[in-house]
Order: sequence, then C-alpha cells, then structure tokens
Amino acid sequence: MLRDYSFLFFTLLAFFASAEAQIEYNWQNSKEGWVSASEPNLGCVLVAEPNALAMKAFNQTPVMRSGTLQDDLNIEATTYDRVRISLKNPTASGNPNARLFVYPPGSNTATCNYNFAVDTMMVDFETYVISLDDAPTNGALEGNIARFGLRAPWGVANGDTIYWESMVVYSSLGCTDSLSCNFSSYAESDDGSCYFPGNPCDDGDDATADDTIDENCECVGQPIANIAETPAGRSILNLYPNPVAAQFKVEAQMRIATVEVYNASGKRIIVLQPHAETLALDATGWPNGMYHLRLVYADGSTDSEAFAVIR
Repeated sequence: MLRDYSFLFFTLLAFFASAEAQIEYNWQNSKEGWVSASEPNLGCVLVAEPNALAMKAFNQTPVMRSGTLQDDLNIEATTYDRVRISLKNPTASGNPNARLFVYPPGSNTATCNYNFAVDTMMVDFETYVISLDDAPTNGALEGNIARFGLRAPWGVANGDTIYWESMVVYSSLGCTDSLSCNFSSYAESDDGSCYFPGNPCDDGDDATADDTIDENCECVGQPIANIAETPAGRSILNLYPNPVAAQFKVEAQMRIATVEVYNASGKRIIVLQPHAETLALDATGWPNGMYHLRLVYADGSTDSEAFAVIR
C-alpha cells in the first residue's frame, strides 16, 4: 500500500540508481558496441570471435572504446568502485601493462587512466580487478563517465592479437547473501540491502495492505475489504516529511499502540508503544535507503507506510 507520492517515487528512483545492476560487457560473438580508436597511433582492428573480442594491433598502443563520441553512459564517477577485466595476452610484450581509460562526455581525452599489469604468453584467460578507489595512474576520477577504454599491454608488435573476454563495472558493496532476492555475485562487502521473501514491502497499490515479498521475490499485497468506506483523499496515517533526513512525525486518527520500523532487509530496527495519536521519530544515524513503518492501533487494526531516508 503506497499513497500517491510521485515526488518520492522519482527521488527514490534516482537514489537507488547507484545500487542497480552492474555494467557488463561480454565479448562472445559480439563487440558490445566497442569501437577501435580513430587516432592513427592507437589503431587496431576488432573482430568478434566466439570466445572473445580479438584486438589486432597496428602499433604498440592499440586502444578500443565503449562507443563513439556520441555515446554516453551518463554515470557519476562515484557510482561504481571496481572494474573486473578478463583477457588473454599471448604476446611477449616487454612492458605488459594494460590500461583502463575513463572518458568524459564528448571527448577522446581521458579524464584519467589506470595501468594494470597482466601476464604474457598466456594460453588461458585471466581476470584482473581494478579498484577505482585507488589513485589513477594519470589524472583524477571525477565528474561524469561517458565511456571506458582499454589499451592492450604496452609494447605489442604490429599484427599481435589480444583477446578480451569480458568486463564488469560494479560496486563492491551490495547484498552478499545468496538466499536473498537481490544477491549480487560481484559484491565484496554486505551493505545491509538484502531483502527476502516474507519481508514487508510496498506494492504501490492503495487497494492493498500487509504487502510482503512473496516466494518469487515480488511485492504482493492483500486486498483491503470495504475500501470504499474510506472517503477519497482521506488518509488515516500521515508520515512527514517523506523523504526523511533527520526528524519526522507520524500522525494518525486513532491511538497508536505499537510502532515498528523495518529497514530494506526486513530487520526491525525500532519498536515503540506511544499510546498516542502522534509521535516524533529521529532517523539521524540511519543509513540512506528504504524503510517500512508499521502501526498497530488500540483497536487491533494495522496500518503501514513506506518512506525513504535520503541525505
């Protein structure tokens, strides 16, 4: 059950964008939109092969990019903090440092780049993880990211081929519980965002109550009987402000016996017995995210409201 807070919906959509799925490039039989650099000293030919994207070098510093100047991932530099790259370098390049580039919108001049050492004379693919939290080799990671680029290990010879299997740009923070509905296989540290079947949720339907995550990890509510008896526009429960930054108030039209607050993973973080129609709560110190307020009134009936903590 969710009252019509369009502003809240779009605010939450923007806030949770950073927690959404990672960016993945799987170069099996596909270039995934990547193109060879147009500069003569960075030239190469890209060929989509069954197992990887083959980069055939024209010189010692071949570069490919995740799109043309018109393409734009439109992500903030702080959105992700890891890049995982799988490649095979069968060459004997004398200085086997590959390079990851980060480009701003509309430019082939990188904001920054990260060198990462790779093996030589490889017969199998190897995976390398670059931490974007580390200082770049050159430049500074800031602003918006429009595209990424990759340079083969420095010193490859004209005609050498490097094979790129995959690349994943992701956040090291996420849900690490494989039994959850939002398990992230790339997360290295748990951020408390896991949710499970049985957790309270909000299905966005005013005609339902007691919304919970079902066994299919979908938010499902139960129809409210005799909903027509509640006059249109009248709200028994009022929580404001929403989104919440620090203190907020809860008002009801009958005495509240019990108040419970759950975080996004379904963990109860507060239980109070105010025995009043209004109360004030303080979210200072609560992590940003989605929360669920549940009330039990003096007559035994219940009510609930979803709200966000955003600073």
